Amino acid sequence: MKYPTFSDIKQFYDWGCYTDEEMREYVRINWITPAEYEEITGRSYDKPAISVDLGMAHTL
Repeated sequence: MKYPTFSDIKQFYDWGCYTDEEMREYVRINWITPAEYEEITGRSYDKPAISVDLGMAHTL
């Protein structure tokens, strides 16, 4: 049996021990599947979050 198991990884993620990028590494090394990544994180594996700078008007 391999360790950590899916349940262990999910618990550690829920506790804040893993970042989303660390979870992506588990997928890259084939420890979990993209579907399991999505189940654990609640985020799409294929569509990472995108940050867009809409700019702000500065008044002096």
